[in-house]
Amino acid sequence: MTKIKSLLFLLVFFLGACKVSKVSSQETYSTAYELKMPHPETHYFEVSMKVNNILTTPEILDKDHLLVKMAVWTPGSYLIREFARNVQDFEAKNEAGETLESRKINKNTWEVELNGADDVVINYLVYANELTVRTSFIDAQHGYANGASVFTYVPQTMSKPSKLTIYPHENWETISTALPEIAENIYLVKDFDTLVDSPIEIGNHEILSFDAAGVPHKIAMFSTEELHYDAEKLLGDYKKMVESATSVFGETPLDEYLFIVQHQPGIGGGLEHLFSTTCQTRPSAYDSEAGYKGLFGLLAHEYFHLWNVKRVRPVALGPFDYENENYTHLLWVAEGFTNYYEEVILARAGIYSEEDILKNLAGAISSTENTPGNKVQAVTDASWDAWIKYYRPDENSVNSHISYYGKGGVLAALLNAKIIANSKAERSLDDVMRLLYQKYYKELGRGFTDEEFQSAVEEVYGGDLDYFFDNYVFGTETPDYTQIYKGVGIELTNLNEGSEEPFLGITERGGFVYRLNSNGSAYHSGLNVGDKIISVDGQTNESFSNALTGKSIGESLEVKIERHGNLMSFTVPIGKSQNVRYEMKKAAKLTPALEKAYRKFVNY
Repeated sequence: MTKIKSLLFLLVFFLGACKVSKVSSQETYSTAYELKMPHPETHYFEVSMKVNNILTTPEILDKDHLLVKMAVWTPGSYLIREFARNVQDFEAKNEAGETLESRKINKNTWEVELNGADDVVINYLVYANELTVRTSFIDAQHGYANGASVFTYVPQTMSKPSKLTIYPHENWETISTALPEIAENIYLVKDFDTLVDSPIEIGNHEILSFDAAGVPHKIAMFSTEELHYDAEKLLGDYKKMVESATSVFGETPLDEYLFIVQHQPGIGGGLEHLFSTTCQTRPSAYDSEAGYKGLFGLLAHEYFHLWNVKRVRPVALGPFDYENENYTHLLWVAEGFTNYYEEVILARAGIYSEEDILKNLAGAISSTENTPGNKVQAVTDASWDAWIKYYRPDENSVNSHISYYGKGGVLAALLNAKIIANSKAERSLDDVMRLLYQKYYKELGRGFTDEEFQSAVEEVYGGDLDYFFDNYVFGTETPDYTQIYKGVGIELTNLNEGSEEPFLGITERGGFVYRLNSNGSAYHSGLNVGDKIISVDGQTNESFSNALTGKSIGESLEVKIERHGNLMSFTVPIGKSQNVRYEMKKAAKLTPALEKAYRKFVNY
């Protein structure tokens, strides 16, 4: 019996080894990339892209010219970033090493004269000195490569597999990416979308590992400073967070997952990918409860995206057009629902308390309702205009825009409350997410339209939701928060009700008027953003907040400013604050049915 088992083991091992050998030795990739970094202190990556079998590739119709392109944006960050601006020393050579003529024909496209060449090697440099989750960076400490901003592509072969060979700097030993490694530092790339969706961290960073939901997870921990954390607690909380997120959908599409977590003062944010995420935070994130919860809010948000957006997605968000804006009205679902679910996930994981959930939600409602732009721009319009507004805020944004993150999260919570109340706590927003996942991702293999999304919500809700969508989603009407939350046993109170708090609506910074809120009394006073404040009521170096001390609504302030070298005076009336400050708490003496609904809503 032992001998038979041994023979079977050897047979299985041999077949497995043959399979790996076959994959790793295959040389028929349409494209072979190389990424080098011999001089990281200069902030340059050296990139090579070899395009094979051009003359026999049927998708390439023009056998005299090869078009090579670079993406202008990266999925998950809805702004044209013009990555080609960082490319220099572009050159093309044939298989004999002879230079081929090439020219740039538009902002992100190069045309190569083939002159009969079947294989072409493209070489170029990428300047990478912007450490954000959307861009690329390299210095003497580490390298971070985001595919869209580093690798060029041939449009006709984007869907074909390729390989990537990474040559780390001689002083660096660790490469972290979600791409499958087929040989040392050589990675299999399913298609160009996968290359874009697989960020790479290179350096000497620490690797942490844990298993959760039946899936191995790794954490690539880069930091410019020493980190102070309890590894056992940290990994335990990661595991609880992962399992809580997985519980929303009831299953995971993963076979492995990578967190790239970069720690450095002054950075922050996250970006989702199919099998990984990049998150940025301060090294001090582990030093306080608030910092720690903030970090896990970010981690939960990005992890939930592996379903919502990467697989459960609006129809416009895939396949991607990397050269133009990809418009959708549904970023309020893609990002707003994810904003809400980071709270849900951390509550279920026990990282957030019941009080945290109610406090954070009340704060989100207050923030939304205190933004004048909430009455100007519908959340669907905010989604559509993300390309020109969200990532390009100015001094008037608060008066004309609303965040599809914040407002979307508020709407997600309202829909959850309505579903729970209408189903007698038998269903929740989780059921909407599962329906979308099963139907559009697993069965149909595509995204959903605006109408299909509303239909899915209505199916779970068990009724018509036209009024909700017409007025709160596609419109700017204020939801009936009190009535909706009453259905899940929650009281909503405006703590500012009856308040006589003076309010100007002026934000100052460094002695200048920085912003004017259109809900404030100073909006029509004549003051401008950019005015240098000389004095307030005759007092120099006086802030507006201090000047309001002892003042009453209906009085005024005399303000002297300098504008374009001219001294000017304005009388600024003191108005009453219209801002709300909501508090949410469990209602007293709930019936068993409302108690059940409340518990389901707060996830406790």
